[in-house]
Amino acid sequence: MKATLLLLLGLCLFPAVGQAQTVDSKKLDSLATAVAHAEGFGTRHAIPTRYHNPGDLKSAVIYRPLPGQKSLGKGGHVVFENDAAGWAALRDYLSKMVDGRSRRFNADMTLAQASRIYAGNWRPWLKLVTQELNVPTTIKLRELLLFTPPDIITTELQPPPPLELAFPPPSPLVPMTEDDNMFCAENFQY
Repeated sequence: MKATLLLLLGLCLFPAVGQAQTVDSKKLDSLATAVAHAEGFGTRHAIPTRYHNPGDLKSAVIYRPLPGQKSLGKGGHVVFENDAAGWAALRDYLSKMVDGRSRRFNADMTLAQASRIYAGNWRPWLKLVTQELNVPTTIKLRELLLFTPPDIITTELQPPPPLELAFPPPSPLVPMTEDDNMFCAENFQY
């Protein structure tokens, strides 16, 4: 009974597991870098630079602090302990956009749609990000962030040609004489 129940449960969950997709870390790093540039990270005296917050992420006192969060700055901007914590938070935030953990974003949104939610001044932000990534504004977040396995080249296997065994032509039969039989019989040893 338990085995049947486990088998049934496994068959029900298999399609969901088979459809699960992972975020491509290289694509994620590229998008995070483009977002940081669009937000002004690295510019002297800019809030993202001073607050170690490359994504210019905001929060509120009512929310649980992010890993590495030191405090909240002006306008609810998160102040991180160091740049590494800020980059990790940005990567996690971008990953949430496509892996189903976000309430505001989903994998089928275009970059243009996501920019309206992410950035206050979304038009220049979108222009900077698309130029840096060299992608159209209509690209979906799933195409931008999810791992795409390489195309598998399949070729139809042809059966091998039939084996043709080449035997030499049979030699003509030579009739035996009585002397041939005697020769064999006399020299034959047991």
